[in-house]
Amino acid sequence: MNVIDRIEQAQACEVINLIGSEKDLYTGCGWKLARFVGSTLVGFFDPQEVKYQEDIQAMADEAVESALAWLANAEGEGEVWLVMCSCYQLCEPRRIMSSDVASLADMAQAFCEQFMEDY
Repeated sequence: MNVIDRIEQAQACEVINLIGSEKDLYTGCGWKLARFVGSTLVGFFDPQEVKYQEDIQAMADEAVESALAWLANAEGEGEVWLVMCSCYQLCEPRRIMSSDVASLADMAQAFCEQFMEDY
């Protein structure tokens, strides 16, 4: 089984339901990068963990730069997906690859919009 096999169509959107010990990795809602080895979730990158700055654009830029570094390390050991975490579900999953400029743009946009909404 791989990640794409876990994607289900829910009422509102496609989701990956967290199972077993994956639920222990869940830290709350929001856009995150999820790393999978095989079909198992093994970790998250949470852009909201960057240090708060009054300059929201600078904070968003730092989150994207940190995400790109995290992605470079994570890709060697599995797949990375951009997900909206919500109630032990990973919603709207989209594969993110450092070689796919469109996926990186989607990631940056999601993270930046989240910062603008939250701050």
